Parts: sequence; C-alpha cells; structure tokens
Amino acid sequence: MKEKIILATVNAKRDLYSITSDEFSAIAPNIQMGLLAEYIKSQGIDVVMVESDVDGISYDGLIDIAVKENPVALGIICSGANPSSSTMVMAGVVDFFARFHERGIKIKNFIWGAHPTVLPERTLRETGADFVVRGEGYSTITDLTHFLSGASHKRLGSISGLSYLSDSDDPKHSVYCSTQDAVLVSDLDALPPIDWEIMPPKRYRAHNWHAFGDLENRSPYAIIWTSFGCPFKCNFCSINNLFGKRVQRFRSMKNVVAEIDILVNKYGVRHLKILDELFVVNPRRMEEFCDLLDERKYNLNMWAYSRVDTISRYLLKRLKKVGMNWISYGFESATEQILQVAEKGCRNLNVDDVIRMTKDEGVSICADVMFGLWDEDMDSVKRTFDFLVKYNFEWVNMYPVFAYPGTVLFDRVAEMPDWKAYALYGYDCRPMSTKFLSSAEVLRFRDEAFGRYHSRPEYLAMIEQRFGKSTREHIMRMTAKPLRRRILGH
Repeated sequence: MKEKIILATVNAKRDLYSITSDEFSAIAPNIQMGLLAEYIKSQGIDVVMVESDVDGISYDGLIDIAVKENPVALGIICSGANPSSSTMVMAGVVDFFARFHERGIKIKNFIWGAHPTVLPERTLRETGADFVVRGEGYSTITDLTHFLSGASHKRLGSISGLSYLSDSDDPKHSVYCSTQDAVLVSDLDALPPIDWEIMPPKRYRAHNWHAFGDLENRSPYAIIWTSFGCPFKCNFCSINNLFGKRVQRFRSMKNVVAEIDILVNKYGVRHLKILDELFVVNPRRMEEFCDLLDERKYNLNMWAYSRVDTISRYLLKRLKKVGMNWISYGFESATEQILQVAEKGCRNLNVDDVIRMTKDEGVSICADVMFGLWDEDMDSVKRTFDFLVKYNFEWVNMYPVFAYPGTVLFDRVAEMPDWKAYALYGYDCRPMSTKFLSSAEVLRFRDEAFGRYHSRPEYLAMIEQRFGKSTREHIMRMTAKPLRRRILGH
C-alpha cells in the first residue's frame, strides 16, 4: 500500500480575525503547504491537503477527516500568508491538539512552521504532538513518513530537522530530543511547482485594498513566490526563523513567469500577490521579470514589498507597465532614532523623493508602520501618524509591535504569553509594551489611529476620486466596526 500523509491547516479564523474575517480580510492559499505537498508527492508519497481555514472545517471536522483517511501521519501546518503569522496560528494549533487528545486519536502527527522551528521543545510540551519538523521540512517530512510506515531502515535520531519527546504521552516529564538541522534547498527551481488544480484560485480572495476599484471581483486570486528569506537584520522581524540564518535565495524569473502563465491563462487570475518579504531588491532580476511580462501583455493587478532604498523611478516605471499597481513600503517609523534601534538599516535617502516618484508613476502605496517599537513614546508614535496623514497614502497597515519568537524582542518579554495575544484583530490581542508605553496604550493608539486615518474626509475624497464611490463606501463600512479588545475593556 502506498504511503499517505495529511497536510492540514487549522481553522481559528474567528478567534484570530474577529469581525474582519468576513467581508474585509483576504482568503489566501497556503503557499508553504502547497510546496511541501508537491515535493513530498514527488518522493512517491500520497498527500491529502486540507485547508481548514479556507473551507471553514472545525477541529472535529479535521479530526474526522484524519480518522477516515487513516494516514501514516497527520501534519499540522503552522503558517499563514506572512512569516509572522506562524505565531498567531499557533494559538489554534494548541487548541486543535487539545481536542485531538481529548478524543483519544492515536494517529502519529507532526507540526511544521517557523514558530515551532524556533520553539520546538515548548511546542511539543504545549501540544503533546509527536514531532516538530524544523526548518524547510522537505526532506525531513519525507524521511519521517518512510520511518513511520516502516519503509526505511533509518533510525529516528538520524532524520535531520526533527524534534520529539522521549515519551509523547507524558510531555511534561519526558526528555526532549533534537536531531541536527536539515540542509537548506540549494536550487529553488528544483522544487516542484504548486498544483493549482488542488488549490484552485477561485477559492481565494484578494485583500480588500489590493482590489480597490474592483471589489466585486476579488476572486480568482493567487500568490506567487520568487525568493525565500531576507538579507537584512531588522530586530523585530521573524522571516528568517524557518531558514536558521540571514540569507535570501532566489527562484529563476523564467520559472516564476511560467507559473504566472498558468495562473492567468488557465485560471483567469488577475489579482496577484508576490509573497517575498523583499521582492524589489535586485535590479537585474526586476528587469528580467519586466522583460518577460512585457512580452505577454497581461492585465495584471499585482502588489509586492519593497524597501524605500531598493527602488528607483526607472524600476517603478517598468513594474507599473506590467501590472504592479501597488508597492508596500515598510516605513515602520517616522523617527530616525527609532529605526536605528530597530536595526532597520536603511541607507541615507530622501523618503519624500521615493514617495513622490511612486505617486508620479501611478503606483499606489500600501504604507506599513509599527507603533510600539522598544524606545517609542507617545510623541514618536504621533509623529508616525502625522507622517501618514501628510502623504495621504492609498492604504495604511498599522501594526502594534509583537515580540515574535526568534527575534531579540522576544527576550524582553517578561513572561511567556498565550499565543492568542499575537492576533492583531483578535479579542485577546496584547502587543509588546515599550520602555515608555504600556501594552494597552500601544493598542489603543493603534486602533484609534487606524479608524481616524481611514475615515478622514481628505482620505475618503482621494479614494473616491481614484477608485470610485463603492470603494469609499466599503471603507466607511469597515471603519464603522470597532474591534473588541480585552485589555481595553470593550
């Protein structure tokens, strides 16, 4: 009988996204799970994928599927649409395993993701899972499956990238065991592409701001990746947790555009996110990307991340021509001293010029900022808000700062938190305090600033002029729904 495993996400959207889980949030394909599935299938193993968060499958529903399929192993994927999502998702993973054990299910299981990679022992003891797969997971999951099915003579301790307890039935008192780290994939083009037949883009939905002006057609939607990792060392960022070192590896642009061909021509995708934490970094790669898409004349609506010091007017002009209608800039803070302490590492440049040339080239800006970096006080967070108002960006993501595992900020957390505290839109959200501001002060400022920015008359007028009256009305509905917060007493 052919070996079979299940790879699954858990569904905790109501806890993690609260009222935003309906009309306003995206529904995203889990790219990491898709890549793992295709690699494992290429090694002769059957894979059943269950996107519980997309399909609204409860914990019991997922357990019932696992019992019916009777796999060699059930793999829980602890990841989301961005690297930091892994910690937020962990809250649902803990709850899922509590139910799994309550029902007495004996199927062997593992957890994979960036969060469990940097906190493997804690993850095992919190969940009672049999294994944590650390790192990228491709060879580790394959070798573990062969071991569990009896198809391999490898010892458990010789499987790279694996963590486990000597007695998973007694996670509090058993001995923690960990094998050597697995080697990173050296050639990303060797990874089998995602099978979009199994993850059909019509099931997914773009971010609301990404589809401004076309909100009735947020599906089909897809996410494409062109690189793993990031070479920069911002001390609040957890992107490199999965890889174990600060490095960025690239997929060939021919390979990338070949996948875009499939998404456009077979599935009718127009709205496309580029997953890379830093897409606009290498001018030569950007030139090749634009050259290839120029030939195709697709009507794409893409967005991607860029630093303000890796972009140029020339690249903006070329990217806009092939459908890069949005650029997300990580401004983080308007205070230079705060950026230095956060090790943001931007070269000296005039941010005003970057913003102006982006607007001049007709590219909309999604401005990402953070409230509550370690040295922040009320004056500095207000300065960042004033910066946003000055430029009247088409969209602003405002994040309170969370001390993610694997970052230097995590060491400053006095007590180990409940992972629900990391859910930005959740009732139990509790961001990191600063040297001068409490957690509640940071979150209150963030929530009030978000509503105030996106309901300003000058902002709404600009939105209506750029994207139409229906988009303005959509934003007004969104800002009319305040989030419930435990630490704020509402």
